[in-house]
Amino acid sequence: MSDARVKESVNPLARNPLDVLASAHALQSEMCDAMERIADGLPDEVDRRLCARVASCLQFDLPLHHHDEEACLFPILRNRALPEDRVDKVIERLASEHESDNDFASEISEALELLAQGGRPDNPDMLGYMLRGFFERYRRHMLWENALVLPLARLRLNPDDLAALQARMSENRRQAG
Repeated sequence: MSDARVKESVNPLARNPLDVLASAHALQSEMCDAMERIADGLPDEVDRRLCARVASCLQFDLPLHHHDEEACLFPILRNRALPEDRVDKVIERLASEHESDNDFASEISEALELLAQGGRPDNPDMLGYMLRGFFERYRRHMLWENALVLPLARLRLNPDDLAALQARMSENRRQAG
């Protein structure tokens, strides 16, 4: 995970907003790797800067990405999917996971901010358990999105859909800014 704050942006040079979502998944994978390093270092070998970067990603970038998918991608994909794509249940499941992931991420980010400021967790084993539970689950979540949702979106969305998706994602960033 780079030192610069991981901030998803809709690059005007990007040809396809689905590439932006895929890039966000790559950054989230790095975030999961960073969480694993933090968990492995508890309680005494904690990189404070890494904790601050992950906390920021969990507080700001992850909810924005989830909003991009739920409010922008998923509705467009539902409209374009064919009945045989059977995407409704997958999208319902992913949206449900987003909600619980956002709640869990909020709790974890508070603990990581404490570590970033030089504090120590009351229960390092519990924090390690929470970190591991989150990144293991989130890696599976991204696998579903990368293996099912993004390929189906690439297959079904037309240029007008992609333009609308990019416009809505850009608006999300303006509102979040």
